[in-house]
Amino acid sequence: MSIIAVKKQSVSDQVFEQIKQQIISGKWAPGEKIPSELELAKMFDVSRVSVREAIHRLIGMGVLYVRRGEGTYVSEMLPEDYFNALLPILMVERSNLIEMLEFRSILEVESIKLACSRANEDDISRLQKTIANMKKNRGDNRKFAAEDLNFHLALAIATHNAVIVKVNAIIHDMLKAAMEKVVELTGFDKGIYYHEKILDALINRDENAATELMREHIEVTMEKIRQHQEIEL
Repeated sequence: MSIIAVKKQSVSDQVFEQIKQQIISGKWAPGEKIPSELELAKMFDVSRVSVREAIHRLIGMGVLYVRRGEGTYVSEMLPEDYFNALLPILMVERSNLIEMLEFRSILEVESIKLACSRANEDDISRLQKTIANMKKNRGDNRKFAAEDLNFHLALAIATHNAVIVKVNAIIHDMLKAAMEKVVELTGFDKGIYYHEKILDALINRDENAATELMREHIEVTMEKIRQHQEIEL
């Protein structure tokens, strides 16, 4: 598949889709270094900022990762059919937000146990960065929601389990728009509070505390949404 110049509308999204297709098609194989931001900006005929946003999104999803001082690589941990048919099927089904959060509770409460025992320094650094970005974007629902989801994806990556990462990435794409509403309903401080507490428990390898905090975090979110839905009715 050849890279083509990107149109000016939704530039970052178009860059994201083309990079994703390069990986799906196998042109950029697992373990392979991708072109630099500057090279990609020239290939796509866009700014480096647009390229950086797309790359950071893929890093947050675990599709790409950075080797310090070397560059950005395609993850070797994920199966080749990472973006398989499951995502469009789920998108068509349109599961409601509460159902998605119930599923996240089941998945993430158990996943955090693995993360507590398997997270390495890079995982912790990634989680710390997402929290810093959340604080930086307090007041901006869209950007804050994106970093909120990136935190949960980073936790999935910290399990070092390819299936967990894949399922979380699928949920990530489904929840992007809905999370902005969640942030509007729950505010900024709650998310930062729980994420910091969860990260502290993970750093201390305190599986019990991390598990309870994750469960409480998602339950509080669901309760806020239920209250809002009752008011709308």
